[in-house]
Amino acid sequence: MLGLLLATASDGLHAQGTDDNMVTPSLPLEFDRGRNIGVLDRPRPEYTAQGVPLGGFTLQPKAELGVGYTTNAYQNSSDQGDGYVVFSPSGVVSSHWSRHELTASGGASLYRYFTQGRRNRDGWNGALEGRFDATADVAIAASARVRKDAEPPTSAAYPSAAAESSQYLTAVGQIAPTATLGRMKLQGSYSFSTTAFDPVRSFSGALIDQANRNSHAHSGILRSEYAVSPDTSLFLQGSFDRAIYLHPLAPGVPNRDSRTYRALAGATFDLATLVRGAVGVGYMSHRYDTPLYRNFADFTAEARVDYFASPLTTVTLTARRIAQDATLLDLGGYINSSVALRVDHELRRNILLDAQGAYEHDAFKGTPASLDIVKTSAGVRYMATRVLGFGLSVEHDQRRAHNTALISPYSETRVMLRVVIQK
Repeated sequence: MLGLLLATASDGLHAQGTDDNMVTPSLPLEFDRGRNIGVLDRPRPEYTAQGVPLGGFTLQPKAELGVGYTTNAYQNSSDQGDGYVVFSPSGVVSSHWSRHELTASGGASLYRYFTQGRRNRDGWNGALEGRFDATADVAIAASARVRKDAEPPTSAAYPSAAAESSQYLTAVGQIAPTATLGRMKLQGSYSFSTTAFDPVRSFSGALIDQANRNSHAHSGILRSEYAVSPDTSLFLQGSFDRAIYLHPLAPGVPNRDSRTYRALAGATFDLATLVRGAVGVGYMSHRYDTPLYRNFADFTAEARVDYFASPLTTVTLTARRIAQDATLLDLGGYINSSVALRVDHELRRNILLDAQGAYEHDAFKGTPASLDIVKTSAGVRYMATRVLGFGLSVEHDQRRAHNTALISPYSETRVMLRVVIQK
């Protein structure tokens, strides 16, 4: 569950940032070899915030104010529309040393609705990331992150009876060494995370306890990559995830403690003036500690490919197929298959356009139940100066369930105008 939340951390009520993808696979780790420059990667020094020098560090503060309208504030079948405002202050302090790297960041997102006050919420985040360059070929990266956020309502695990936003607190610590031996690159990572969900009020005023969703998770990845040419590498990757829930699913009902094993094989590539990206396919096995839930195995895949249609247009395809846990009492795990297509276009040097479409299919194991989710969006960003910018976005989400009455359908359209001030 944590992996899905991190991948869809942009809440459904918050207009997506210009850099966000609707589907974000964990691949690629590194695929940019400097042979292509996408629309969002292109340097624009005349519109880039310079920050505040602090010795060997630079502080980059930013504040974003958004005014929006949603056709479905409760993200269910009620279709109750409402307007809202979002205030998001943030800051990043990063080093600019010749070796090693250290970055600290933090921010908040404060939502206030015009009439539906019980949808108000406050989110925040903080992170500390660093890299120690032991030698020219060996580096160790480490990070610690904590975030209070809202669960995306398109998730199959979202409590559809909730009148309030379903919020959670998650903390993640990770260490990731990398070694380069000639054409061979070896990478590994281990992370520990803990996630706790807040109780939420239903429309009747009853309190929905989500303590049975609280969990710890251990994740490990080993990856070897061999460069067959300067622009193409082949890789093998294995991963292990251990989910431990802190409370029973219900009195006398064991929870979905599980182990997930994944093996991927694929390639990363960066072909000048054409494409760059990574594609991996393989096998996954999802096994539960208790026989109450059905174990399953299937093929898995992750991909991100950037196609450079022209110097001013970048087309990005992202996809993933992963195993997830449900939270409904009579459903076990499910396979999440997602694909998204995004187009970024530079209309002028300081005017960027983007459009996205995404489709997700969740197939629940041991039952004919399934879930289809369709998302579309379009936006424009105008950079007036280094300090001031504006953004306008329109998004639409739609969810439909099949062969189950436990997940309610819904659709929602959102419009947001944003003002960004940065230093």
